[in-house]
Amino acid sequence: MLRCSSCAQKLKLEHSKRSIRLDVRKLTVLADTDDGIRPLLRIGSGENWVGYHLVAHLALHRYFTLHQRPVPRMLLLDQVTQPFYPSKVAKDSGNTDLIRSDADRNTVRGMFELMYRFTNDLAPKFQLIVSDHANLPDQWCQDCVRYNWRNGDALIPQAWIDEHTS
Repeated sequence: MLRCSSCAQKLKLEHSKRSIRLDVRKLTVLADTDDGIRPLLRIGSGENWVGYHLVAHLALHRYFTLHQRPVPRMLLLDQVTQPFYPSKVAKDSGNTDLIRSDADRNTVRGMFELMYRFTNDLAPKFQLIVSDHANLPDQWCQDCVRYNWRNGDALIPQAWIDEHTS
């Protein structure tokens, strides 16, 4: 079992003050709670699910990288902040001021800080690609942004879509 507790604590996930681990036999995150061991399916909200998936992926990739396992040294994550945005308008804007609450805003910042530190710790042996609507104003985050698709600019250009749907 891989330990995930320290990353879960950084994100302040539910039950993270106790042991959190990845059960590789059952391919699930397990949390020790006052009521016993709980699998991911029985752990709280969408925020916890995203957080624990992130923590599990990071733990696995740390292990693979540090033990030179034959696994690609990259991870692609899509919309890890989705549970924190209240509406399509807010999500599309990328403006973190539109996130539901200060607590959610802090959690989003914490997720990106965790991913940033994780990638720096394993650099140059690991690459993390995140596709997300969030656009934190912090310089360390802006230094990592390679593309900011807004106002008609997109990962898949509209011309490609039009060409293949007409």
